[in-house]
Amino acid sequence: MTTDRPFEPLSGSPASLEELAGAAARAASALSALRADLIVLDRSMMRHRSGAVDAAREAVTALIGRGSLCYQVLRESARVLTGRAAALEGEQRDALDAIERRTAATERVRRAEADEDAAWLLALDPVDPQHVEAGRLAAAARARRDAALGDVAEAEARWHRARDAKEAGSRRAARRLDGLGHVEAVRWAVSAGVGLTGFRDRWADGAQLAARVDAAARAARSGTARDGALDELVAALRATGDDPVRWTAFWEGTTPADLYAALGVGVTDPDVVELLAAGLAAWAEHAGPAEQHALGHALVADLPRAAVELGGRADLAAGLLAPALPATLPATLPAAVHAGAAEALVERRTTSRDSHADTTATGALTVAVAQGLAADPPAALDHLVPPDATDDTAGHRARAWFGVAPPDGWPDGGTAVAGLLAAAVAAGVRTEGREGRHRAAFLSSAATGQLVAPGGLLAGRYPVDDTTGARIAAAYAPFLVSASDAAERQAGVPPPREPGVRDRPELAEGTGRFAAVVQPDLDVLALRDVVAATSTTETSAGYWLSAVDDYVAGAATTLADPAVDDADAEALARAAVRDAGVVVGAVRSREIAVARQQDASDGLFVALGLDALTATARLAPTMVTTGMRGLLPPPPGALPAARERVLADEDVLCERFTTPFVRERRQHLTAAGRSPAEVEDAVARLRPESADMSAAFGTGYTLAAGVGRQLGE
Repeated sequence: MTTDRPFEPLSGSPASLEELAGAAARAASALSALRADLIVLDRSMMRHRSGAVDAAREAVTALIGRGSLCYQVLRESARVLTGRAAALEGEQRDALDAIERRTAATERVRRAEADEDAAWLLALDPVDPQHVEAGRLAAAARARRDAALGDVAEAEARWHRARDAKEAGSRRAARRLDGLGHVEAVRWAVSAGVGLTGFRDRWADGAQLAARVDAAARAARSGTARDGALDELVAALRATGDDPVRWTAFWEGTTPADLYAALGVGVTDPDVVELLAAGLAAWAEHAGPAEQHALGHALVADLPRAAVELGGRADLAAGLLAPALPATLPATLPAAVHAGAAEALVERRTTSRDSHADTTATGALTVAVAQGLAADPPAALDHLVPPDATDDTAGHRARAWFGVAPPDGWPDGGTAVAGLLAAAVAAGVRTEGREGRHRAAFLSSAATGQLVAPGGLLAGRYPVDDTTGARIAAAYAPFLVSASDAAERQAGVPPPREPGVRDRPELAEGTGRFAAVVQPDLDVLALRDVVAATSTTETSAGYWLSAVDDYVAGAATTLADPAVDDADAEALARAAVRDAGVVVGAVRSREIAVARQQDASDGLFVALGLDALTATARLAPTMVTTGMRGLLPPPPGALPAARERVLADEDVLCERFTTPFVRERRQHLTAAGRSPAEVEDAVARLRPESADMSAAFGTGYTLAAGVGRQLGE
């Protein structure tokens, strides 16, 4: 809306509005004629029966419906514009009349003031015969001036009334046209039999509800909120029902900050949250991506920072952003809403003074945002590693999502955050170009250390949910080919690895075979801890073993390639089995770590003269990781027993992961016409009892499991 300068002609062009109205009316007329032709066509096809005719009639019926909807919208738009043009013309005419009146009155004021000055000058000239009339003449001039000033004020008031009428009329027309611009809401209204008149009324109801929220928010902020105001607002929200037109108008006219202020710090009724969320989804259905992103960002950014002010508002935001809604229209928020919320959540994590308190308070919100982003994997990847992001930006986001968790874990056990990682990696791996795969590999590299860093998703004392374990295993499945390389590069006492990417490494030196996707530069210590933390139950360990089985099965298929000779087949098999050994050893490493901690704790009890078998409490594991272990007597024996169990499974596991290579190579060589003796001689070098294969598996297995020395020792 333009701003008019005081006492100047009002802006706006009735002719332009008439021109727009005429264009809309002509388009409506053309659509009406087209609709009539389509109805005739549909009736002519009614006499025919076939699948093709039925499909054609269905398409024609859909066109008739869309044409009818557009016709009604254009006709109503033309009517609004025509009415507004006529009203604007009248308002401009009234303003011009007021300007002319003011100009004339101002001139009369000037003349009256001049006459009064002349009368007082006359009083100073005793020779003039009218000298004695000077006082009367001055009073008369002053009266004319006062009357003229009254006319000026009246003319200015007339101009303001014309200007106010113009602004009010423009707002009314804008609201009517604005509602018509929301196609899905209009379509619903027409299909539901509401009609455009009813649509306008419902739109006005939604706008009025938004104004009520604004008033309640201002009262709450100023401390003037009256008793019962919140109850009245909640009642008004309930009365809105699930009407998408009203809710669309509502979300057009309010902000999250106002909504939070109006509803207060208490827990919002779940039914009200459900209604607000359904209305938000209805609005988002036809809003542009930029608008969706901005509102999603505001839903998080507008939350108070202080815990005492946050109250139940974070849970309200979580309810609004929950990706799964009841049977309302529509069912899901667009990914842009969650992307905006995710960016604001990262910003909040960066600036929060009390990270533990804030992550706990925003736990449900974090789950909702992560679930929403994970539902659109490309959006998840774009958020975590934007296409134009620097390594620092991507690392920063990895810390904000995977290096932070409440002391007692996320409300869902970490499933949503783990799912976000898995979705983003999957999106990158599935892309055709190198750029997306590079981003997925970097994300994996950056997330690995953060997941097990102090305070990270997998670093807490709480048990990791099996579903979380499944999603973490899925996130690393494309990168198992890098497991043994990471272990070899970090042999000895490795420094922490900086996040990075290795491109597509050769699967085995000299074979000319390369990894299918770009690989991350993994920190094997962190990778071992990730695997160990997500394989604490038989079920979760099974997810990792299944991932290794799939990896080995895929690697074994390369041995069926006629271009792969016996030497290359052995090299490729050794490399894959070595990777399998590292991952499976990491699965077993927790068993060794627990035994080592138990022995250290028991040893400390013995050193203190306590009975480790009857002690009612054990020292926290952190007490045995600060150099005290060397001061204690030899451990009672849990660690040797655990080592024995882990080593006892080595041969069985080695056979599990070498068998696919033996089977695939035997089938290929037999089909190629090799003699039975030649086939058996070739596959013998792939069997688990082969020294090369046993060493390939066993080295990584025992190193990652910690059966001998610990990694990093």
